[in-house]
Amino acid sequence: MDLKVLTGTLKKNLLIKYRAYPVSFFVGNTLTGLYTVLGAWLMYKFLFEGNLASDFSEFTGTGDYISYVIVGSLTYLFVVRTCLNVSRSLITELREGTLESLMLAPFRRVEYFLGNMLVQTVTTSLEIMVSLIIAIPFGINFSSSNLGSFVVVSIISLYAFFGVSMVLGCIMLYTRDTYISQNTLFAFLFLVCGISFPPQYLPAWLRIFADFIPVTKGVTLIRNTLLLGMGIKEQVFEVLSILILSTIYIAAGFKLMERCEKFALEKING
Repeated sequence: MDLKVLTGTLKKNLLIKYRAYPVSFFVGNTLTGLYTVLGAWLMYKFLFEGNLASDFSEFTGTGDYISYVIVGSLTYLFVVRTCLNVSRSLITELREGTLESLMLAPFRRVEYFLGNMLVQTVTTSLEIMVSLIIAIPFGINFSSSNLGSFVVVSIISLYAFFGVSMVLGCIMLYTRDTYISQNTLFAFLFLVCGISFPPQYLPAWLRIFADFIPVTKGVTLIRNTLLLGMGIKEQVFEVLSILILSTIYIAAGFKLMERCEKFALEKING
């Protein structure tokens, strides 16, 4: 691994974050998670009057809907922030006119995208911490959490989110579009990946798509460790599944990225 490329990417993106984005950007991202939690809390308390379907606990292993939604919403915020910024890194270079110079430099894809991912992980973690503090009054309960397993599954989930971001990045670079592709994907992920309700409530044909998206398994692993206190040994099958699936996404993403880069360079003056 070329640490010069990795550290150079880290420094560049941290400087951009520090100089180009004001505090209001940080606050806006934090409020996004809060709005999702607040909306779920209002529906649960006033629309459904605190009642849950009898099979909810059977599907999720817990009857604590508020904690279920809060964990899902904060994880979704992490998915959006990491996938969005990693996937649009090259198309940003294209729009800023630096893609050609980047390709001519000692550019290494793994270190470049990993540097972007690390920056987003750090900045988003700060947003999540603030959002979590704000969510405490809504009744979140982590009394049964397994913190050791949570750290492990969080790293595994980041690996999964990285795989999704690579595939999304290929789509963005090839179509030269970020708005439609990213919003369509994130809306789809919110629907099928069990963010605010168990995927078992979806139609059978839609659950098939959910099973082949690493985000679904990542959200489930994080919930299992925080809400149910499950360890890694109890989730070996899920861990192996997400690792294999994420590796396929990453391998396909890097392979397609090379072709998308060539296509983008050919179309710069076209």
